[in-house]
Amino acid sequence: MKNELKPKEYKRFTPKPIEADSTLEAVLNMTIESLKQGRPPAYSDTEQGLEEFKQTTIDYFQYVKDTNANPDIEKMLVPDIEALCTFLGITRATLLTYEKQRGSSWQDFIKQTKNAIAGCKKELAFHQQIPPVIAMFDLTNNHSYVNSSEFRIEPISDKAPERHLSLEEQIQQAGLVWNDEKGEYIPAIEAKGALSE
Repeated sequence: MKNELKPKEYKRFTPKPIEADSTLEAVLNMTIESLKQGRPPAYSDTEQGLEEFKQTTIDYFQYVKDTNANPDIEKMLVPDIEALCTFLGITRATLLTYEKQRGSSWQDFIKQTKNAIAGCKKELAFHQQIPPVIAMFDLTNNHSYVNSSEFRIEPISDKAPERHLSLEEQIQQAGLVWNDEKGEYIPAIEAKGALSE
């Protein structure tokens, strides 16, 4: 038969062990150089501190670009928040503190930097060069993307919700009384009529 469907073959994915290639070499070199300097320099909350921070950030992107331009490197570096922080000589928490607690010039520059890093990673994810799960995780945790389905139930009116009556209150409001002979609730009018007879 020409159009006979064949069962799909599945192959098990086994991740390759870390080989002795240059995947981590550039990041480790950058880390070693940063840690050799001792306590990282603080970027003071001044115009000069901001300019030093900007220049070092630009130097980081240039470092990634230069490293990736090297024909001997087997795997390219991907710009990353944690790698940027290592290059800057600060922690990720310090970067978040700068972004939240410093003036608008700091905030704008850090947001622009994070946006550029997210842009690089999204471009790589679009071309299946980094796993989508890793891209989603990173964009959610480092770039304020939200990956959720959220349902909210909110009242439509401004009125306070009605209080629900208990069963006893509903029976009393309906004008019912218990009839032992019938074993059920009956209208109170019927009960009065039976008593008067």
